[in-house]
Amino acid sequence: MIMERLKAFDAAIDASEVLEIDGLSIDGQPCNEITQESRVKVINHRSEMAYEVEIDTIISTPLDDLVNALETGEFVKLYGVTRIVGYYSRISNWNSSKTAELADRRQGNYWESKRVNTEKIGLLHE
Repeated sequence: MIMERLKAFDAAIDASEVLEIDGLSIDGQPCNEITQESRVKVINHRSEMAYEVEIDTIISTPLDDLVNALETGEFVKLYGVTRIVGYYSRISNWNSSKTAELADRRQGNYWESKRVNTEKIGLLHE
């Protein structure tokens, strides 16, 4: 299965108009054999970037996704999503006060921060 996957990866890179395999390496040093520690060096001629791809990545990542990532340079898309006001939403869409509230909540002092702020403006009476 591993050799089949590596052969499919080789064929996919060969079929790409912008990617080329430029050998194997272990810890940045060229090598001639495939081992668990080996990485495949892939050159993207469009972006003039080179990537070292771990054998485990080649085996475990869907081939189309891996080739697309090597062609575009976009490897992982993560969206921060959380719930503060009763529904989940992307953090990137939040205004500055909502992101500040999230930062306070992460520190664990959100309610303390609110109490101090209300004391400063005279809204909290004892």
